[in-house]
Amino acid sequence: MLTAARGATLILLGALLAQAPLTAQAYQPQDPGYREYTGRPTTDPAVDPTGDPAGDPSASQTPAGAATGAPSWSPTSDPTGDPTPTGSPTATPTTRPTDGPGTSSDEPVAKSWGDVVTEVTRTSPGDVQLRSADTSAQAASMLRCFKLDTENYCLGLGFVDKVPTGAQRHALMSQPDPRAADEMNAEQDIPTGDLTAAAFVAQRAALPKSSRVAVELDEMRAAWNGREKARELREIAEANTPPPNPEPAPAGSPAQTPGATPGPTSAPTRTAPTVGPSSPKPTAPTTPVGTSTPAGPQTPAAPLAAPSSAYIMKGYQTSQEKGYWCGPATFQSIDWADDKQKDTQASWAKDLGSTTGGTAISAMVQQTNLKTGWPKSAGTYIVQNVSGWNAQTFFAVHQKHLGVYKAPVIEHVQLLKRYFPYLAFNHSGHYQVGRGYNKANGTIAIFEVFNERRFNSRGNVTDGPKNIPASALFNATLANSFQNIGL
Repeated sequence: MLTAARGATLILLGALLAQAPLTAQAYQPQDPGYREYTGRPTTDPAVDPTGDPAGDPSASQTPAGAATGAPSWSPTSDPTGDPTPTGSPTATPTTRPTDGPGTSSDEPVAKSWGDVVTEVTRTSPGDVQLRSADTSAQAASMLRCFKLDTENYCLGLGFVDKVPTGAQRHALMSQPDPRAADEMNAEQDIPTGDLTAAAFVAQRAALPKSSRVAVELDEMRAAWNGREKARELREIAEANTPPPNPEPAPAGSPAQTPGATPGPTSAPTRTAPTVGPSSPKPTAPTTPVGTSTPAGPQTPAAPLAAPSSAYIMKGYQTSQEKGYWCGPATFQSIDWADDKQKDTQASWAKDLGSTTGGTAISAMVQQTNLKTGWPKSAGTYIVQNVSGWNAQTFFAVHQKHLGVYKAPVIEHVQLLKRYFPYLAFNHSGHYQVGRGYNKANGTIAIFEVFNERRFNSRGNVTDGPKNIPASALFNATLANSFQNIGL
């Protein structure tokens, strides 16, 4: 009887063990499918400006923030509420697909703000799990991507045409080499204040999960409200990008007009969609779970053509007070031109969360939406990746934003001598105010907030209004690891 009872016990124990879940397997990270990173150019085209940027034209000044017409489009749907997230995820955050222009068909597509809250919360890793992860896994977690209707948005990176692979996100963790082949002896001076990808990931990873999710939802709120602007920008980029291998015309078809074959930066052969703003929705920095967001539809208006040149914000240039305060100085200028009140850079550094490591562009965009009236004319500001654009698209978007909607662009560049010849040294990632353009000259007007001489006696006096070739500003944006702008 003892032998039979012992045998039955062993059989029962074996059955129970067979039914036990292999919980360790749930924590195995997914293979991000590494491949060569192609988002950034291997070499940055050198720019040969005709000379130092000219002064500040004022012939076509327009009062800052003046609206020239009702926004031409608005989000297709509005949040209906913030469902309370339930439970904590037990698996590593889902990394996005490695191939194709967007997420895979089996990944959820957010159709409401509630969907966004659910996905952000579900994919956010636990504290212990995240801090024990290696750099590559942390980058995949903190820069994870989501599908908002038809558009892809990656935390920290902004709206993207193609979701970056795990290898590409990991590559962002390395500082870009600022030296061109002909600048190997160029001296590297102080960093000027944008937050590097590595610092961004480290800051987010150091937050407790509850705080981290709240910060991520703050960022995603602007993305959700601005998804229609992102869609229009994507369509403009597609209209300005010729097909890689155009099919030959069939025999007997009408002859092509000479010069109609597009090149890498040639003029588009079809009409680009109108860039219009999304409906501005003032929101608090953190949206309490369970509250709804009121709808704010805008009546579409007839598109307006951008003038041949336009300049805004005359007289509102600023100069950064600390070496790592290009973000607060840029925002000080943008806000000052909006409400005519010049708040201190120290106060903006606090609101932007600036540290000695710099300022995140997502914070710049968020504060523009919260603290200024620029979205009234330009719609919700978003972080937009430009790696899939060409110089023509970059210039066209600036013309629309600055010439029609009369609202500044948050430029996010690598501050290098070959793009900005007024410099004496190369510097780090940097913010500037995009505040005008001239079609005939092919230039974009900026406020440079960094004065080399202030921080290095051998430096040049570099702050103030500048006119930069559009191609140079575009290539300087591509030279920055993030390759994005705020608008």
